[in-house]
Amino acid sequence: MSPMPEPTESMPRKSLREHLQELAYRIKLALLWMAGGTVIAFVFREWIMEWLMVPLAPALGADPKLHFSSPIEPFFTYMRLALQAGLFIAFPGLLWQLWSFIGPGLHRKERRFVLAITFWGVLFFLSGVAFAYYLVFPYGFDWLLNFARGETLTSPYFVQLQKNLTLAYGPEARLALAGGLVLEPTIMMDGYLKLIMSLLFAFGVMFELPLVIYFLAVSRVASISGLMHFFRYFVVIAFIVAAVLTPPDVITQIMLGVPLVLMYLMSVGVAALVLRGKKS
Repeated sequence: MSPMPEPTESMPRKSLREHLQELAYRIKLALLWMAGGTVIAFVFREWIMEWLMVPLAPALGADPKLHFSSPIEPFFTYMRLALQAGLFIAFPGLLWQLWSFIGPGLHRKERRFVLAITFWGVLFFLSGVAFAYYLVFPYGFDWLLNFARGETLTSPYFVQLQKNLTLAYGPEARLALAGGLVLEPTIMMDGYLKLIMSLLFAFGVMFELPLVIYFLAVSRVASISGLMHFFRYFVVIAFIVAAVLTPPDVITQIMLGVPLVLMYLMSVGVAALVLRGKKS
């Protein structure tokens, strides 16, 4: 494939109508890519769902199962899964259509810049997804389910319920509830799909932090000293975000909060080296 020619002043410029026609053509191709990706994802829907179940399965025990509450829930859940996974499958094609539309109007340095940003953006996003899938989710789901299984309802309201049942039905009712009310999980497939897909996306977006910090520093929106001064506040923000997105135990919060803090420092360091190189 020959490289795109460098745009020059002598090259003929496209009219607005030609640009709109090109845009419409690229949108049609992008929709075809999305349709193809959705079909492929729907064909392999059970395999994809099993892959998404991997972080949860150990916490459910020897016979992991998902449940549904209505006859139509599995179909619409699989359709949502096919649309979301299809977008991921079609992403290379969508990216190529976008590049084919904007690439011819960019100079060589601009093309290299866009390609570099795209590469690192995709890499950081996939790193966030992998970090959540392989490290955070297995431990987090196991902790949450074991926490629920280990709980018994022995509050004053439950004690009063035991007394009322004893008065109404005799001591047999009290003996039946003597150990407290045991909690057992019934994981619904629709709820689990929404949870894990939203968390995977959130972790992927959070791992774009190095690009954001790099742009703030290189574009002079924020200085290196300003970013380092903000570091103490970012530590608090990072662990607040970790507390919101992870189970309420210290280990999983550290598993997310510490990488975010390290990525912040790494990003500021890389930006400082780049700016020093430009000055020299």
